[in-house]
Amino acid sequence: MSTLKNNWTIHKFGGSSLANAQCFQAVKATLSGKNEIVVVSAIKGVTTLLQQLIDSAKAQQDTTQALKHLRQIHTDLMAELLSEAQCTALVNMFKHDWDNIKSILQAVNLVQNYSNAAYELILSFGEQWSAQILNSFLSTNHKTAYCDASKILFVKASGARVDIDWQRSQAALEDFIKNNPCQQLVVTGFIASTLDGQRTILGRNGSDFSAAIFSKLVQAQALTIWTDVDGVFSADPRKVRSAFVIDRLSYEEAFELAYFGATVIHPRAIAPAMTQGISIYIKNTFKPEAPGTCICAQPQASKHLIKGLTSIDDIALINVEGASMIGIPGIAARLFDVLQQAKISVILISQASSEHSICLAIAEEQANKATAILNEYFQFEISRNQIKPIQVTQDCVILSIVGDSMVGTPGILGKLCYNLALASINIRAIAQGSSERNISVVIQRDDTGKALRSIHAGFYLSKKTISIGLIGPGLVGSALLQQIYGNLKQLSKTHDIDLCVRGIMTSKKMLLSHEPIDLNDWPQHLAQSPLAADVDHFANHILSDDMPHAVIIDCTANQAIADQYLNFINKGLHVITPNKRANSGDLNYYKKLKQTALQKDRCYFYETTVCAGLPVIKTLQDLIQTGDEIISIEGIVSGTLSYIFSEFSRGEKFSTIIAQAKELGYTEPDPRDDLSGMDVARKVVCLARELDLETTLDDVQVDNLVPNDLQSCTIKEFVTKLPQYDDQIAKQLRDLGGQHPQLAYVGSIKKDGSIKVGIQSYPEDHPFAQLGGTDNMLIFRSHRYNEQALIIRGPGAGAAVTAAGVFADLLRLCTNISLEGANI
Repeated sequence: MSTLKNNWTIHKFGGSSLANAQCFQAVKATLSGKNEIVVVSAIKGVTTLLQQLIDSAKAQQDTTQALKHLRQIHTDLMAELLSEAQCTALVNMFKHDWDNIKSILQAVNLVQNYSNAAYELILSFGEQWSAQILNSFLSTNHKTAYCDASKILFVKASGARVDIDWQRSQAALEDFIKNNPCQQLVVTGFIASTLDGQRTILGRNGSDFSAAIFSKLVQAQALTIWTDVDGVFSADPRKVRSAFVIDRLSYEEAFELAYFGATVIHPRAIAPAMTQGISIYIKNTFKPEAPGTCICAQPQASKHLIKGLTSIDDIALINVEGASMIGIPGIAARLFDVLQQAKISVILISQASSEHSICLAIAEEQANKATAILNEYFQFEISRNQIKPIQVTQDCVILSIVGDSMVGTPGILGKLCYNLALASINIRAIAQGSSERNISVVIQRDDTGKALRSIHAGFYLSKKTISIGLIGPGLVGSALLQQIYGNLKQLSKTHDIDLCVRGIMTSKKMLLSHEPIDLNDWPQHLAQSPLAADVDHFANHILSDDMPHAVIIDCTANQAIADQYLNFINKGLHVITPNKRANSGDLNYYKKLKQTALQKDRCYFYETTVCAGLPVIKTLQDLIQTGDEIISIEGIVSGTLSYIFSEFSRGEKFSTIIAQAKELGYTEPDPRDDLSGMDVARKVVCLARELDLETTLDDVQVDNLVPNDLQSCTIKEFVTKLPQYDDQIAKQLRDLGGQHPQLAYVGSIKKDGSIKVGIQSYPEDHPFAQLGGTDNMLIFRSHRYNEQALIIRGPGAGAAVTAAGVFADLLRLCTNISLEGANI
């Protein structure tokens, strides 16, 4: 039983926390000076320099300048931090160490080799120097003591395994503290002694392990590991922008993350703390106020299915395959025994139930050695074609997801595979332990970043988080952005919808952002953006690996953008648009577009291509999908023309009506697109194609209201000259009116495929005669709605109405992808 009181707090500072004088000052400010054991690594980069020194000596390279540089690093640091007397004392002490290093390097240079003892002795100096400097620096404020951990920690090493002699180590520590009473005990990390008293090290990055051992020896309440990051992240923040600090982890979760590549804590540091129930805190030396990550026995349950994901780089896959392996006991044992004798560690194992093959993941640097050894060992079986020659796949990475919540939860593996599939990433091997706390997959190295981002987005973000790129922030596009901005908080709160507008593009320039664009002042940011419009670059940016879904919203009437829809969908983007040109243009392109969207499982929504925000397309699709048969469709589908004819019936001049409609935002940018009847024709073609009619614009005869002389001039000239034609147009319309007083511009589709678009007159009791303003109306007659037609009526023009229809499509997309995710 320990005689030490458990009132010690343990702090470990890594090399990044001791990089320079400012860092040492930050360490001092962090500590309280009351019953603290401070375990330190070498100054940042020093252990690597010591490694290079001994390797250079082995290669018979001159080490004079490197050794001088190493001395200079420490003397400069002492000069900044310590008094002259303290500097002199330490320099005299370190001189003995530098002389010893120089002698060892000379011996290594002479024999061109070095023993393990020499290697461990050289590497241990870094921790000794940093600990002694910190001890002297802290001693100006508190009573401190310096402790060389090789006098306290006694270990037995066997390969990668290190066993602590806990009883001897505890007795040594109790004796040291008894003879060196202090408020702060500064201890070398990474260093220990063998059972026979020879100095050894606990492996590179072993200072975490040292700190955990000391925390167990003194039965500490907590161990704080100080580093240069805010805690354990859900993923590597250098590869995943949306990664965040995990507030709490269980010991098991932390171990899995550390073993599979999370470098913030060493895996071996967890076991000593775990046996005593000691909480481990990972905190940032330079942001001590940040809460960091707590590793403990029973953390609060997470709202996420996984706690973190991480990766091990530089992996090779070894595949042993052959018919003779099926049902033969001992094959796996023989395989692992050969690798064990060659000191090759197996990181991951995957075997099919057929026993036809065994797949092993090992460090890439050992791949050639392993392949040669196994080919030689199984030479007899290979020669008889019982086992195929050993196959090796290099340039691989192991990617792992970890979390206690995974245990007993169905569908985790399916979700993992689904998100990798979304990113078009192939899985080479997969493994899951019976604890269900870790699932690991092997993928190609080049796919690492994309895989991490895709999985992180799939597990941590809402199923309804969407990366949005808007093309055409004109009247409709601007209204849509305003509607999104006004509903962001409510959608997030009540429907778990996160709409992230990450790109806005005009015909000349574009604004791109990795974070959601502030929709309150986007015009200013767009105006200041230096980026020229580039559709391909824009699409690639919106298609973010950080988010599970991405959509392009095209609010233009541009043919060139419509021609890009197929490319967008092939990239993996959803498409939403009020632009009619794709659906009413080239028939083959339209068919390919619809087919590809179905094959790629991408949404292509275009409700607002006909009648702005009215539910026309969806209603028609629902009728057809539920088995109804359409007999005819007749409609006033242009809010602009509805407004024009409504005002004309009141006696207004034609040119005056056009000017008013343009000012109100009812017309296309060029009013002739409306007056020519082509806008109506395109809408009617869109509807006809929903009926599987192979209709093109060439099949539609259109009444053109634009005078011949004004059809090819500029927009400005058209608006200026139009009043000259008021009388001519009025007579033309009156002549077309015939016996009925109410005129309307109507498109009609018959069951036989005949289509008409033009001016017609109606009696006052006809539904079309009841319309006013920009109202649209469609009359559907079908087998179900024959005696009494199905009528859809409402405003069919205006930026706000059209934008609302596009917004509705966007929310429908959210619903679709949510249902898709629920089926995983």
